Amino acid sequence: MSKSTVWFGYLDAGAKSSAVAIDERLNTGNPNTVYVFNLARGKILEYKREIAEGKLRDLEPDESSVLDELKAAFEAARRDFHTRGAQILNLPERGQAANTPERSRDEDDTVDEEAVFDDLDIDLEDADEDLDELDEVEEM
Repeated sequence: MSKSTVWFGYLDAGAKSSAVAIDERLNTGNPNTVYVFNLARGKILEYKREIAEGKLRDLEPDESSVLDELKAAFEAARRDFHTRGAQILNLPERGQAANTPERSRDEDDTVDEEAVFDDLDIDLEDADEDLDELDEVEEM
């Protein structure tokens, strides 16, 4: 691969052969796999590294005509692609509450549990008894 973070080449896989692009910045989160854009499929797929790397090769001079199409298709797929290892923002650390906007709360701003469960046709007393039975089972 060259100095660029994106490598354009060809995957020799018999009937499933295709021009491909690999962006080093796309991390699967698994050292045994690699994301590869497959032009024939039109999407970025996860391949087992040990299998794919043995079938990858540089584009031949007579295949350079596909390079413009490959670059354009890869860029389009890359825009909508989210890696499995993408970081979720605003995820609280263990034991901390998530950052949510403050809400003013009146003293009378309480929840009437009976009213909430009326629509669900759930008897809260039966639910409490079920929970007590569950606690007894867990203690055994």
